[in-house]
Amino acid sequence: MKNILSKSLTILSLVVVLFSLVSCKPKKDDGKKLPELNIIDDKYRNWYEIFVYSFYDSNNDGYGDLNGVTMKLDYIKDMGFNGIWLMPIHPSPTYHKYDVKDYYNIDSIYGTLDDFNKLIEEAHKRDIKVIVDLVVNHSSSEHPYFKEAYEYIQKNKEVGGKYGDYYVFTKTPSTLGFTKVNGTDYYYESRFWSGMPDLNLDSENVRNEIVNIMKFWLTDCNADGFRLDAVTSYYTGNLPKNVEFLSWLNQEAKKIKPECYIVGEAWVGSDYEINRYYQSGIDSFFLFTGSQATGTIASAVKQQSGRQVGKLMVSLQDAYGEDAILAPFLGNHDTMRPGSFMPGIDNVKMAAGVMSMLNGGTFVYYGEEIGMISKDGSNSDPHKRIAMHWSNKSVYEGWCYSTPENIKIDNTYYYYPSVEEQLNDDQSILNYYKMAMRLRNAFPSIARGKVTDYSSDQSSYICVVTKEYLDEKITIVINLDSFEQQIVLDQSTLGFNSIVGELYATNEGSAVYDGNGNLTLPPYAIVILK
Repeated sequence: MKNILSKSLTILSLVVVLFSLVSCKPKKDDGKKLPELNIIDDKYRNWYEIFVYSFYDSNNDGYGDLNGVTMKLDYIKDMGFNGIWLMPIHPSPTYHKYDVKDYYNIDSIYGTLDDFNKLIEEAHKRDIKVIVDLVVNHSSSEHPYFKEAYEYIQKNKEVGGKYGDYYVFTKTPSTLGFTKVNGTDYYYESRFWSGMPDLNLDSENVRNEIVNIMKFWLTDCNADGFRLDAVTSYYTGNLPKNVEFLSWLNQEAKKIKPECYIVGEAWVGSDYEINRYYQSGIDSFFLFTGSQATGTIASAVKQQSGRQVGKLMVSLQDAYGEDAILAPFLGNHDTMRPGSFMPGIDNVKMAAGVMSMLNGGTFVYYGEEIGMISKDGSNSDPHKRIAMHWSNKSVYEGWCYSTPENIKIDNTYYYYPSVEEQLNDDQSILNYYKMAMRLRNAFPSIARGKVTDYSSDQSSYICVVTKEYLDEKITIVINLDSFEQQIVLDQSTLGFNSIVGELYATNEGSAVYDGNGNLTLPPYAIVILK
């Protein structure tokens, strides 16, 4: 009975796939040319976040590795990403590797330093920058420095030795987040958990070590910058101290490599709070206010409010100023994936489309471009970090079958098709992301331009903004209605002649501009006029 049921489900699945391929057939070639690329070599990039563990396995051991990332560089470039953020790659006792045992090496399941150097070399050949996670709020409790400091206290009943000031030891813990040193009256600060002892960032020795670590990755290994983990926890509850430390770190990093890019994780609840961290001089901070199911991006799309998108663009400009390099994103390794929290394929696409029109450098979490969801809809870290879905085959080259915490998966845990299938479907989420990134690479004003909002002149479904950067001025029009919209634009005020870029979430026609201010927009459409 079980075999019969399995066969029946297989046949049913094939019918569903065949039906979807027919119903989502590519649009006919209408003779329109893709906008030409105009990529500027600066810090406004389309970043792709990779959890190496689950990305692509080059040696058939079940784990993703650095050589696997190198093998997929052409895919990454073809998708329009010109920056990669590698989540922690250092030796670590955990799958997530945010508890580092050795800051100067690569975890053996990921490969070697030679593999990293090869990845950097090949990425740079393709004009792709690579930044690595720099975790300096804490180390692993298995780091040799911590083990020696811990054992010294156990033996001598006092703090001392070569690494005694590398960590925060105390007899009077003031808050939660401290762990007892067994057999003594001492505790060590461990805000996240006992396996992650907090580093003493006031220690001159620790700061010198951090400088050496940055020199190693920026100079010896030629990385292009860092993503800074947990910057609000450097000095918990002490914003001025956090900003001071970030300012010091930024200055030291720029002494080593002036052009390096640094983006920080300041997970706080308002643009005002995030902006306070920009006072440190760090290039970017993630735009948490725009991310996740309740963020400003998803909310505008769900409410079908184009007018809200226009207000968002201006409010971000007002909150951060025109010079801040924002880092908008929808989801990452700590949050639910947009494929999980956006209802339906059109909304998944439109959330990506709206994000792609924002200023700054966008960040896309691996698999987001194919609508990957968390396994079982769970919000646990391992469930959000399952294997990249390259093929719908049950076993295939590159499959990362050794999943975090041994969470077993199969193709039933992927709601949308694989990369292999979506590449051949013009209406896929993948091809939508690809066009969105292309538009960002074709029109520098999208990421860098001064925003003026004209949305109040239209229905609530419509966003109309202009963006100006150097000698380029573009008009962006977004229709968040599930129906066609016909609008009138003041061509002389907005300063455009024709449609130069298009992004469609549905297959319900193309935008039409008659040259006299009348623009017809299909459902869920984004057009750029110039």
